[in-house]
Amino acid sequence: MGPEYIGGVHPNCDYFHGQIPYAKGVHLYQVSRASRDPETDDGTGHTYKHAPDLCWYEGRYYIQYLTNPKDEHGGAGVSVLASSADGRSWGDYRISFPEYRIPACETTDYKGLHHVFDGTKPAFMHQRMAFYRAKNGVMLLLGFYGWSPELWMTNWDNYGIGRVVRRLYPDGSLGEIFFIRVNWQAGWKKEQLLYPMYEEKSGDVQFQAACRELLQNPLAVQQWAEENGDRDPMIRIKHPDGGTYQAFCWYHRTEQDVVGLWKHSFVSESHDGGESWETPVKSPSLVMSGQKIWGERTSDGRYALVYDPTPETQHRFPMCVVTSDDGLHFDDMRLIHGEVPPIRYEGFCKDLGPQYMRGISEGNPRPDGDLCVAYSVNKEDIWFARIPVPVTGEDGCGEIREDFYDDGVLREWNLYQPFWCRIDCLPAGELLVEDREPYDYARLVRFFPTAGHVSVVIRLRILVLEDGKSLQVELCGADHKAAVRILFRRGGRIRHRTVCELDLGHGGWKAGEEISVAVDADCAAFSYTVVIDGAPVSDGAGAPVRFPFMAAVNGLAELSLRTGEPRYLADVEHNPDGLPKEPLEAQRLSEGARYELLGIRVVMLN
Repeated sequence: MGPEYIGGVHPNCDYFHGQIPYAKGVHLYQVSRASRDPETDDGTGHTYKHAPDLCWYEGRYYIQYLTNPKDEHGGAGVSVLASSADGRSWGDYRISFPEYRIPACETTDYKGLHHVFDGTKPAFMHQRMAFYRAKNGVMLLLGFYGWSPELWMTNWDNYGIGRVVRRLYPDGSLGEIFFIRVNWQAGWKKEQLLYPMYEEKSGDVQFQAACRELLQNPLAVQQWAEENGDRDPMIRIKHPDGGTYQAFCWYHRTEQDVVGLWKHSFVSESHDGGESWETPVKSPSLVMSGQKIWGERTSDGRYALVYDPTPETQHRFPMCVVTSDDGLHFDDMRLIHGEVPPIRYEGFCKDLGPQYMRGISEGNPRPDGDLCVAYSVNKEDIWFARIPVPVTGEDGCGEIREDFYDDGVLREWNLYQPFWCRIDCLPAGELLVEDREPYDYARLVRFFPTAGHVSVVIRLRILVLEDGKSLQVELCGADHKAAVRILFRRGGRIRHRTVCELDLGHGGWKAGEEISVAVDADCAAFSYTVVIDGAPVSDGAGAPVRFPFMAAVNGLAELSLRTGEPRYLADVEHNPDGLPKEPLEAQRLSEGARYELLGIRVVMLN
């Protein structure tokens, strides 16, 4: 009847990372950072951003997402298109579907409800899919305009206006906007629409052919179920009680065998290429709520599901991946995104965490073998994840020696890079890390086979540390519990977190000067020694001091470098609705934190 999770690992959602071990080499890049200042945002100044979709077209990634001024289902919403050549640096923000003011008119929907519009009410965007690559090579860009009588009411079939479409050209330019499907069941007539139907005024024959192809593709249009409603004959998979199955995605196991996935753990299978389907059922082992799920066949011939394995709809973390050989039985849960910065702006229905993930749909080209996913965090910021294939947590090496002469070495690292941060290899073999984000941090993690005794040597230069920033180096277990934490703080101080935070009794770091820190950590004794620039941290008699771990772990498995304090709130007991009353709207730090990582050596001694 559909896929299931057969593994025994489940997240502990008292932690944003769920204590789930990482998938190896995942790189996370922020695409858009919400701000009320359009100059530091995507040009909208909107603080509700959500529902991204992703494609690769003519040498660039494109992500389209919807925005509203403040709330879900509120205000004059628009869709924004962003692009990137490499998935790391995003820009070229354009409003792809602009504000839609409903003209003065009256409608009566299929439920018999009569609606009167005075010409001032704005619509907003709602869409589950944004891109469709036709067989003739035309890339269609799509959105859906709807309205809502109240914030808590969704703009489904009787509050929808219709789906709009325009062409995305190979050079990135956009064609005219047309309607491709109007919500006739909501009572709309052609003369009440602000855009013509695609077949009426477009002289682009290829564009018209691509639209017709999309309308005849049952898998693609099934993604329209929530807005079009089950009354639309195009919707093949219909809900038995008049509702809709939400946020459909699919993948092929064979030419005829197709797996369908929805929110709230619903799954189904088709054995005739998507023409007919088994009745969708809940797969209880796929624990989730309304955060969406993404599934695809990966480039190695296996399968992956990306979702938040938590039943809480307001606390949507962590984002994980599970994998399968047959597309039906999934195991080996791994962490993709385990960071949740604070919500900075108040808004209705802004759930915590990474959510609404979508990859590149079948039929669209893919640039390489990696699994790529777009998603929102806190319904406020848009992110992009690159997940190496094969998806694995394995690292068989017994020793790590790294410099940073090219980006290839970073495929071994897990990276977390907010928009106002930078992680980059320099020509001289240094890894530059910059952080000017006041409410988040940059992070790098390198994990290795779990060992009870580990020796680590790090060489680096600290260039800048402003107030509120620090460089924190941690040795952790596979569940991310920190046993050792070395802290570089403002003013040249070097400290560590043992039974409490203490100075290491060293002369400190100086801006721009190389410093070397070596840690020898032994889980058998739950203790470690520290050597700075070749000199052991010792007691008054000159003997090296063994410091107790800050937390007992039976094995060490990861090295973490972070440019800010660890965070633990908000937790699963906090209700995110309406938070915060006062916006966290400070501008970026003028310099923030900046350091150069010169080399890493990690030795597993047993």
